[in-house]
Amino acid sequence: MPDPRQPSAYLIPLTGPDIAAIEMPGTDGSLTLGRHEECQIKLPPDADKVSRFHARFDAVGGNWRVADLNSRWGTFLNGMKLPANTDMPVHEGDLLRITPWTFSFRTTPPAHRGLQSQNDLNISQTLVRSVRVDQARPLGEDLMSLLLESAAGIHAAGDEAGLATLLIDIATRGTGLTNAAYIKSLDSAGRIEIIASRQPAGVTSPMTFSRSLLITASHGEVAELSVNESDNVSQSIVQMKIDTAICVPLILGARSVGKQADDGTEADITVAAYLYLDSRGGGLAAQRMLRPNASAFCLALGRMAGLALANIKRLEMEKRSALLDLDLKAGAEAQRWIFPQRSGSFGSFSYLGESRPGRFVGGDFFDVIPLPDDRIAVALGDVSGKGIPASVLMTATQGFLHAALAEHGDVARALNALNRFINPRRPENKFVTMWVGVFDGRAKSLTYIDAGHGYGLMRTPTGAMRALDAGGGLPIGVIEEAIYEAVSVELEAGCQAVIVSDGIVEQFGMVMTNSGNLVRDQFEIAGVERSLRDTTADPIQSIFTSLFAHAKTQDLSDDATVLIVRW
Repeated sequence: MPDPRQPSAYLIPLTGPDIAAIEMPGTDGSLTLGRHEECQIKLPPDADKVSRFHARFDAVGGNWRVADLNSRWGTFLNGMKLPANTDMPVHEGDLLRITPWTFSFRTTPPAHRGLQSQNDLNISQTLVRSVRVDQARPLGEDLMSLLLESAAGIHAAGDEAGLATLLIDIATRGTGLTNAAYIKSLDSAGRIEIIASRQPAGVTSPMTFSRSLLITASHGEVAELSVNESDNVSQSIVQMKIDTAICVPLILGARSVGKQADDGTEADITVAAYLYLDSRGGGLAAQRMLRPNASAFCLALGRMAGLALANIKRLEMEKRSALLDLDLKAGAEAQRWIFPQRSGSFGSFSYLGESRPGRFVGGDFFDVIPLPDDRIAVALGDVSGKGIPASVLMTATQGFLHAALAEHGDVARALNALNRFINPRRPENKFVTMWVGVFDGRAKSLTYIDAGHGYGLMRTPTGAMRALDAGGGLPIGVIEEAIYEAVSVELEAGCQAVIVSDGIVEQFGMVMTNSGNLVRDQFEIAGVERSLRDTTADPIQSIFTSLFAHAKTQDLSDDATVLIVRW
C-alpha cells in the first residue's frame, strides 16, 4: 500500500510574489488554503487579496476538487471564477488564480519535466519592449484579411492542441518569422513545456526561449525583442544568436491583451500559454523577414486566441461539472434508499431523524430497527472523511449493523461483530464513530455503546440535559481485537434521547466578540442544547435552522445528522 503521507499534488507558482511550490498530501480529506493560522495551506499574511479562509481542496480516492470559500477576491480555475462553496474537479495542468498568484496544479514534483528557458535576464532586458494596444501600428489590408480569414477556424478549434497548431500557421504567415512554438510555463524558474512547434525545413537545432521575453509577456502584454545593426550589444547576445523574437500571451478571462486595470496597475489576469516566434541566427536577413506591423498583428491574434482558449476551457469545465453532478446526484439518490423514513412510531417509542450530506453524498447514517417486546434499536454513525469513499463504507457499515441488530438486538454483540467485519476491509485512513442503543419500554431502560462518537444527550421531561457518552470505546475498525461493552440507564416517561454527528457540533461560523472582532466559532453541543429549548413540534428543524444561522449558509462543511428518540 502506498505511503498515505506521500504528497500527491502540487500547486506550482507561475506568476506572483516569490514563494515555494506547495505540496498537498494525497490522503483523503480537506485542506483549507488562506492566510489564517488554522489553514493547512498557508499563504503569506501580507497577501491582502487572499482571504483568511480562501479556498478548500479535497482529495477523494486520488482525485482532487477545489471550492472557493466565499472569498472576497475569488478563486479562478482556468480563468473562470468559481461559485462560492461549489466543488469543481481539478485536473493535471489546470491554472488556479488566487491573486496575486497563478498556480499550476500538478501531480508530479516541480522540475521533473519540461525544458529550461534561456536565462538572458542580464543581457537582453534593455532589448525587450512591451507592445501596448495604444502603441501598435494599424494593420495593413493583407494582415487584416488574414485575421478575418482565420477567425472562424480559431473559434471552431475543438481542443487546445488543435488551436496551437492553427495559431502557429497563422502567426508565421502574418509575421514572417520562421520559427514558432506554442508553449506553457511550468514554474516561475523558467521551465516550459512545448505543446506544438514549427521550424523551417532543414533546421535541426532545437529552439531556445528567452526568459526575459516570457517574463515580460507574463504580465499580459506582447513582448518583442530585436537587435538592430546599430545596437551596441554584448558578445553574449551574439553567442545566443538572438536577432528577433515575439512572445504573445494567451490570457483567460475578460481582459484584453495589452490593457491595464482601471487604476493603471497590473490587472488580475491568468496567462494560460504563450505563442513564441523568432528567427534566430539570421542577422539582418531575419529582421528583413519581419513585417513592419507584425506586433500589431500579434496583439490582435493573441486577443482572438485567448478568447478561443477561454471558450475551450469553459466547455471542458462545464463538462466536468455536469459529470460530477450526475455522479453525485445518483449516489445521493441511491443513499436515500437505505435510510429509514424521517419519522415513525414503534410501540411506546417515536423518532425523528434527518441526515444532510455536506456535498451530495455523505458518510453519516442513522437507522431505526423495531424489535419485539416494545423495544427499538437506533444507531447513528459517522465515517471519517467525506464524499463517495466515505459513503461506500457507510453503506457497508449500516447494512451489516442493521442485519445484526434485527437478528438479536444485542448492542455489544452487534458492535463487536461489526468491528471484526470492518477492520480488515476499511482503507487505512478510514474508521467509523458510532452511537448505538436499544430502548426497552417494558424494562424502562436504555442500553447503549458510544464507540468514539461523544455526541449523545438525554433530555428529561423537565428540560434538563445529561450526556450519553459512557460505555466508550474506540471508533469501529481501528483495532480488530477491540472489545465493546454496553452500559444501561433508566428511562423516564416523556424523556428523549438526542444524538448528533460532528458535522453539527463542529460547524464553523463567524461570531462577533465583545471587542468587535469577528472570530471563527464552532456550533458546539451547547448550540444543540440551545436549539432544543425551542418548543416547536419539530426539534430537528429547530436545530438545523440554528445551525444555518450560525454558519451563515445552508452549504454545510460536513455531513450533518440528527436523531431523536422519544418515550
